[in-house]
Amino acid sequence: MTDRRPDCVYGVLVRDGRVFVRLMDGHFGLPGGVFRPMAEDRKVELTAHLWDQLGIEAASIWGQGAFIYRNPEEDREKFCGFYSVWDWTGDVPPAAGRWLTDTELAMTALPASLRILLFSILQTHAMKTT
Repeated sequence: MTDRRPDCVYGVLVRDGRVFVRLMDGHFGLPGGVFRPMAEDRKVELTAHLWDQLGIEAASIWGQGAFIYRNPEEDREKFCGFYSVWDWTGDVPPAAGRWLTDTELAMTALPASLRILLFSILQTHAMKTT
């Protein structure tokens, strides 16, 4: 286990048994991006990316893991942190991407490591506690 600083942070939006993938130049990836060198908080950076890219304000962000990944907007693989987003304010623009069920996810060309992560997040059931 490592707490290595990621180069990028990406969000997995989850709603109604579906995950969101963002459309980028004909390819699907996740919303998010560079974790700036002077930034200190991964969730704050991800919240800013989600606002800039989708116009939503994330309220619940959970850490999910990290691995080497190349998002379609990037020119090379980077060490990336992944976070599930279960609650937000605002609506994701329909033209920004696509919501996928686990069956649809299985038929995508996303890298295997990312598909496995998305499948596992879809299988997670969040319970709100007081």
